[in-house]
Amino acid sequence: MNNNMMQMYQQFRQNPLGMLSQKYSIPQGLNDPFDIIQHLLNTSQVSQGQVNKYMNMRNNPMIQQLMNMK
Repeated sequence: MNNNMMQMYQQFRQNPLGMLSQKYSIPQGLNDPFDIIQHLLNTSQVSQGQVNKYMNMRNNPMIQQLMNMK
């Protein structure tokens, strides 16, 4: 994994809502991941297909290994 991607991953781990807010409009105080996803779906910022794609990525062994990194 290149340094830029690793840096982005570390930033995401430190402040996931901050990283998401750079691309998406998320109301302040909305902290629950499922509520955030529902808001993004309700406001058409993401599609159900996109959510399904990323939820399925959780089953990828490489992604699981990456997410378990400290």
